[in-house]
Amino acid sequence: SWQPSSAKSPILSDVSYTFAEGHMTALLGPNGSGKTTLLKHILSQIKCPEGAVLIDGRDASSYAPKERSRKIAWVPQSSSGESAFTVEEVVLMARYPYKSTWDADSKEDLAIAEEAMRAVGVLDLAGRNFTSLSGGERQRTLIARALAQTTPWILLDEPTSNLDIKHQIAIMDLLHERVLDGKLSVIVVMHDFNMVERYCDRAILLREGKVVAKGKKDEVLTAELLSSVYEVSF
Repeated sequence: SWQPSSAKSPILSDVSYTFAEGHMTALLGPNGSGKTTLLKHILSQIKCPEGAVLIDGRDASSYAPKERSRKIAWVPQSSSGESAFTVEEVVLMARYPYKSTWDADSKEDLAIAEEAMRAVGVLDLAGRNFTSLSGGERQRTLIARALAQTTPWILLDEPTSNLDIKHQIAIMDLLHERVLDGKLSVIVVMHDFNMVERYCDRAILLREGKVVAKGKKDEVLTAELLSSVYEVSF
C-alpha cells in the first residue's frame, strides 16, 4: 500500500493479485473501496513504490508513456479533454503510441479507427464534435478509442454506466468475444452483478481498500460475501 505523507490512512492496503491474460476480471466493491485507485496504480497515474506494480514482470513506472500505451488501453468513467475534436479524431488519438510526433495518420490508422467505430456503433457519428454527443455516445467513443489502441489489455472504469441496456449488452458482448478469441484481456470496474455473472470469469471484491475475496467469479459472487460487503441482503 502507498499513501501521500499527509494522508491519515492508505487508500489500498495488502492488495496482491496477478491478472492473467485471457480473462475478464471484475473489480467489485462499494463506492470508495479503492477500485479506481487500483486501476490508476496499474496505469502509473498514481505514484506507488518501486516494484509494487509489475507489468510483464517489470516495474510499471519504468515504462515510457508510449511504451505503456502499447500494452494497456484505458477507458475512464468520463473524459473532458476531447472537446475540440470530432469522434474520428478522438478515436485516432489511440494511434499516437505507434508513431512519431509529427507523423500523419496512415491508411492503417484510419482503417483501424473505422473498424473500432463500427464495432461500437459510432461510425455514423465520426464527423460530430465530441461535446455534442450524449453521455452514452461519448462512452462508446472512448471504448472505440481503446479498441483502436490495439493493446493486449484494456482497463475500464464502469464502462456501461451511461449506456442503455441494448448498448450495454452490445459492448460487453464485443469485449467478451475478443477475450474468448484470445485477442484481449480485460479488467473492468462494475456495479451490475448480472453483467459480472454473464461476462466475467474472475473477480476481486474490495472493501475499504482491502481485498475481501479474489479468484474465480463463483467463489467471489456469493450471497454471504456480497451481503457482508454491501450491507444489504443478497
